[in-house]
Amino acid sequence: MVFTNVTRLEVLRIRVAERNDYGLLLNLSQEEGWNYELKDFMIMECSGCSKTLVADQDGIIGMITLFDYGDIGWISNLLVERRWRKVGVGRSLLREGIRMLGKKRTIALFSTQESVPFYLKNGLVKDRDLYFIKFLGGFDGSVKKGEWNESIALMDKICFGYSREPLLRLLAESGAVVFPKDREGFAILRPGSMESTVGPVICNDNDFLYSAMSLLGVGSTAVTPYPNPRFAETIFKVTFMYLGEKPKIDYNIAQAFAGLEYG
Repeated sequence: MVFTNVTRLEVLRIRVAERNDYGLLLNLSQEEGWNYELKDFMIMECSGCSKTLVADQDGIIGMITLFDYGDIGWISNLLVERRWRKVGVGRSLLREGIRMLGKKRTIALFSTQESVPFYLKNGLVKDRDLYFIKFLGGFDGSVKKGEWNESIALMDKICFGYSREPLLRLLAESGAVVFPKDREGFAILRPGSMESTVGPVICNDNDFLYSAMSLLGVGSTAVTPYPNPRFAETIFKVTFMYLGEKPKIDYNIAQAFAGLEYG
């Protein structure tokens, strides 16, 4: 897709990212303080339900990632190089992402606080605030390690209202799966060289999130509706926003989101 009449841009080309773009996308995200790694882009690509678009103006100046779960769509990683902000690049990427996702019951995203006005201007509405947290230690929980099984995809679909089994399988394969000892639920752990992350986490016990984080140790992160200041520091808030129908999520059991879906 080619956009014209964008301030300061004669022509802005938006295209699907190729693998040889990922190094530049990593640099772009890390300059913003996002601790993405190459494996994250590969997981999203290999899931079959995700693609990343790039804004190209004699070089990559922005990106956006799309997740297509049938009648539900997710948007993440909307990021524009600093010198190209406030000239319409982000709006063009968002508009093209929504167009490519097609007619959905809901299109959702997590917004940082500074980006909320941008999304409101582009038609999204607020759902609720969530919290990006960092584990402080001081909690030693009780979990059992396990492997992928079909109950994970089923619990995830019941909790969030859509199916994303291919993505969850890849997340589990790149990390580990743990379960609460005495009740239903699961957590996917994703150790990383830059940042270790827990998510998604589904269980009706709020402590299970911190049990899972304790396995990755101090400094591990999660995106959760339920920050506990005894065991984790809130780094920043993210606002859950959407187009279309209000997302139906069971917050009685949703302890943490996947983490790839914010930005």
